[in-house]
Amino acid sequence: MYFANLKTFVNYVTLVLLSFIMIFPYLWMFLISVKPKNELYSGKILPSTFQFENYIRVFTETKMLLYLWNSIYVGVLIIIVQLLCAIFSAYVFVTIQKKWVKLCFVLILATYMLPAAITYIPSFILISNMNLLDTHVGYIFSEFISIFAIFFLRQSFIQVPKEVVHAAKLDGAGHLRLIFTIYIPYCKNAIASLVLITFIYCYNNYLWPSLLIKAEENMFVTIGLRRLFMSQAGYGTDFPLAMAACAVSLLPMFILLAVSNKRIINSMANLYVNK
Repeated sequence: MYFANLKTFVNYVTLVLLSFIMIFPYLWMFLISVKPKNELYSGKILPSTFQFENYIRVFTETKMLLYLWNSIYVGVLIIIVQLLCAIFSAYVFVTIQKKWVKLCFVLILATYMLPAAITYIPSFILISNMNLLDTHVGYIFSEFISIFAIFFLRQSFIQVPKEVVHAAKLDGAGHLRLIFTIYIPYCKNAIASLVLITFIYCYNNYLWPSLLIKAEENMFVTIGLRRLFMSQAGYGTDFPLAMAACAVSLLPMFILLAVSNKRIINSMANLYVNK
């Protein structure tokens, strides 16, 4: 009994320490965002006075609202396009049991193993030839297909009971009816999780958008934050404003994860149950 209680105590202490290590960068960011400028290098952890007006300055002196809007609405459009492509692709890979279909699926998974950076140059040339550089349309076009989304939904569609599918076919259901009345309702939890994962990816993506987007009115949160950091905090002139902007940019992600973290964890845990 003593050793069981000791083990539980050690586990809790370990979890608390690991949790503190994880949240410390965010806590430090918040403390810097509310510090006066003359106390940045004082060595004090807590500021003498909390300068919450830095958060007001984020919206009055920067274009953070524009960056947030660009990231959110482009992310939503990418989710819609990727979800439609993934649903129809996953349906084909699950229902058509032919060798050439299985070969296509293997080839698609093989491309997922390659680093994304190797596609940047050909994708950049293609978008440039289409005159879509520095536009949201060009970026959305480059994100039409998600290999992860196809694989994720394929694994979910496999779990649909074959008896239900056969019964729907006997009732005269065609492909579209099977997709929208059988597969999508049965896998709605997995689809909801995929929507959340895709939005997080789009919201946090930096490298590829930074190669395409140059105009400030088209910038996303990740690019805008770097621009703000270099202009306001590049020489230590206004670190509190830059840190306040970083804190504001994290709010959508914190809200999203707080609402749906269990759904994401459960879906990812069940991703490799069926192959």
